[in-house]
Amino acid sequence: MADTPRCTILVGSLRKDSVNKAAADCAGDYLEGRFTVYRPDLSGVPAFNQDVEDAGDPPAVTDLKAAVLDSQLVLIFSPEYNYGIPGVLKNAIDWLSRPFRAGSLIGKAVGIASVTPGSRGGENTREQLLQTCGVLTERLYQVTLGIPNVFELDDGAIPEPARPALRDWLDEVTQFSESQPETNDF
Repeated sequence: MADTPRCTILVGSLRKDSVNKAAADCAGDYLEGRFTVYRPDLSGVPAFNQDVEDAGDPPAVTDLKAAVLDSQLVLIFSPEYNYGIPGVLKNAIDWLSRPFRAGSLIGKAVGIASVTPGSRGGENTREQLLQTCGVLTERLYQVTLGIPNVFELDDGAIPEPARPALRDWLDEVTQFSESQPETNDF
């Protein structure tokens, strides 16, 4: 697996039975063999504070940044909270944007997905993430995935009707990540 490119999956929900966490699990299983997949636990990442940063990144932040730096592809799965990005995910992205103009996402292919019980598939969150990530990497995959109307899991997994759309999008975003060389010239 040492020669396999790395993919980091960020999940914007801490809930045990999160549909986005289940979608991320499905994505990780689907990508197995093509990528070495890393799923950092964002619950241990402290709130961004420049005073903390100036004293040195905490271990959870160092690990998160290292995982993203070693990745060819970063996938984000996020619910929509109050019409926007969940705080835990925005906080992780804030840490990844540092140091200013030299953040971990520069040059990384980034794909954005949202699985929600709502009928719009996290449209607001996906749009806000496109805007935020668009200033942090020049390799943002502009086609986001919204899977609406997912109310519950099927034995801990996203329901079967949602899986083909996820697999098709994963094929597209991985092809995008392979077709454009990684750069650090943002």
